[in-house]
Amino acid sequence: MVIRTRVRFAGSILLVGGWLTAVGCANHNDRAEGYLKALAAGNWNDAVSEARLVSADGTERNAVIDALELGTVERIAGDFQPSDQSLGKAWALMTSKAQPGDSSFIDLLAAVAVNERALDYIGSSSDRVMCATLRALDVLAMGDLETARVELKRAQFAQEDAEARFAERIAEAREKMESEHSDLAKIESSSTFKNEYAAAYGGLEENFRPYDGWTNPFTDWLTAIVLHVDGVDGGDLNRSIDLLRRVRGTIGENAAVESDLALVNASGKRDPQVWLLLESGFAPRKEEVSFRIPAFIPEMPFIGIALPKLVQVEGAATSATIFSDTNTAQTSIVCDMGSVIAQEFQVELPLITGRAIAGTVAKAAASLAANLAAENTGSGWALLASMVATNVYGYATTIADLRTWRTLPRYYAVARIPSPKNGRVRLSGPAGDHEVDVPLNRNAMVVLRSLRAGGPAAIHVFPLDPIPSFEVAARTEFLTKGTLP
Repeated sequence: MVIRTRVRFAGSILLVGGWLTAVGCANHNDRAEGYLKALAAGNWNDAVSEARLVSADGTERNAVIDALELGTVERIAGDFQPSDQSLGKAWALMTSKAQPGDSSFIDLLAAVAVNERALDYIGSSSDRVMCATLRALDVLAMGDLETARVELKRAQFAQEDAEARFAERIAEAREKMESEHSDLAKIESSSTFKNEYAAAYGGLEENFRPYDGWTNPFTDWLTAIVLHVDGVDGGDLNRSIDLLRRVRGTIGENAAVESDLALVNASGKRDPQVWLLLESGFAPRKEEVSFRIPAFIPEMPFIGIALPKLVQVEGAATSATIFSDTNTAQTSIVCDMGSVIAQEFQVELPLITGRAIAGTVAKAAASLAANLAAENTGSGWALLASMVATNVYGYATTIADLRTWRTLPRYYAVARIPSPKNGRVRLSGPAGDHEVDVPLNRNAMVVLRSLRAGGPAAIHVFPLDPIPSFEVAARTEFLTKGTLP
């Protein structure tokens, strides 16, 4: 009898431990590992296959982040139309779930759960801006300048929506959370919590240098260039100038931005230009950090809390040089996606922390109730098994949400030279040495996607000038099927 009881007891512990392991392992970093490794190795087709497998696994709560990742991987591989479709799916899902200006958006952000990975990923404000921006790049590669303008306008609206409402709504949700969870302020004011919190997040400002405000300088720069190339009136010209000035106000003095401002401000005939867009490295990932906090419960003085922490992904190329037969220019970084993501993360952090504490306290109360119920059964083994199970759970009661858009680049860097007469440019630097053909006598963009300094790179070239509709159709057909209509 004793042996049988011990076996059942050991089985209960293993069951608890196994359940915890199963719940804990299904994080976004694990799910993204296959296509991130394939990208780092330069295996574009394998990366697309891996991303499609993950996206097709039927996990509805991850549908948004999976579509964002898939669309980005497809774009790196040069599959622009499938990329636009995947990003379009992500956009539709995000807007159907909630908009940052809606109260339902903040309600979803404020939802309390022991396992936050079980909640639907609804997309951040920066996700929405970048989703529309990358769709603009997709359709530009397919020759559709008109739709690119529409997508960039959508990205600008997403920025303005966040700037006007998001921070205020976050503060309101936090106040409501404090009113509903009386222990929240008490726990956060304890010295134990303050010390652990400072150790986890004290370097956020120094390591990421979050941008002030809600503007994405890359989105602003790209919008300004498209308005310059496709400008139909003085309104487009003035808007282009304003956006480039806003980029300068966000990131500081920048050689590439000053060069583009001079170009846009110039009067008279404008010769065609070639812009080099270097997209390098990977955006920050999230990792889980856990520590003990006071519970102010006599039977359970300390409980565990798990929070997400931003971590930079090192190894990105920081520059490239573009040469023609007569001109040379070196890229300047116009956007650090770590600074974009960290800005929003920093604003959300009080809400993220409040959710985690509330979820931890709720689980602690449930664990205590289970112990008392076991005690009332009169079975010493039942009580011991319950106490062991709750202690195993006690240090990391909550499970942090580690979902963030991993396949975005860390840096966007740009440079510009006049279009070469011989239709050829050379690229050089940490992202590798490459010779590239560019359209003759046309404004054009060369996109150099470098996964890491010294590693593989994908290169895509496309004209920026407005082109006839029949040529747009022919280019789209060629990009998707490899044939001309």
